[in-house]
Amino acid sequence: MIELINVTKIYKNNKILNDISVTFDRNLHIIYGNNGSGKSTLLKILSSIIYKTSGSILTTDTISYLPDKFLLPKLLSVDSYINLTIGMEYQYLVDKYKIPRKLIGNLSKGNLQKVGLLQVLYHKADCYILDEPLDGLDDEAKILFKEEIKRLLKDKKIVIMSLHEKNLFSDVIKKEYSIKDGKLYEEN
Repeated sequence: MIELINVTKIYKNNKILNDISVTFDRNLHIIYGNNGSGKSTLLKILSSIIYKTSGSILTTDTISYLPDKFLLPKLLSVDSYINLTIGMEYQYLVDKYKIPRKLIGNLSKGNLQKVGLLQVLYHKADCYILDEPLDGLDDEAKILFKEEIKRLLKDKKIVIMSLHEKNLFSDVIKKEYSIKDGKLYEEN
C-alpha cells in the first residue's frame, strides 16, 4: 500500500500538486488528466524520483517505474539489454512482443517502449508505476500489455499508471482518478 497525506509540490512558485491525500491499494489505479496537469509529477513523487514540497508518503513497498521519457543504451543490442536487466529467461518476450533483435539505437519509438515495458513489468516489485505506457504501442502490443497488467493484478500487485486512452481497461476492475488544478479526484 502507498498512502499520500496532504502532498503538495511547488515548482518555481507554481503549485503543481495541491494537498493530495490518497491510498493506492493492491489494485489497478489509472490517472487521467490533460498535459501539464501534474500526472507525471505525481508518479515521480510516488517513485521517489523527485521530492514533494510538503506532506507525507507512507509505504514499505518496492517500486518498479517507467517514466514517460526514458533513455536506453543505444549501442547495446536488445538481447543484451534484456539479459542484463531482467535475465536470459525472459528472452522469449522479445519474440512475443515482436521486438527486432538489433541495436537499441535502431529501434522505433514503439519498440523502445516495448523494451522499457519489459524491463519494468518483469522486475520483481510490489508496485508498478507507469507513466503513459501505451505511448507508441501498436494495437497488438497494447493487448499484450493489458495481459501483463492482469497478471500483476492476479499476483496482488499495485499498478498505478497515467493514461489518455480510457477504453483499453474498460473490462478490468480499477480505480480511476483525474488531476485538475493540482487536485486529485476519484472518478466513479
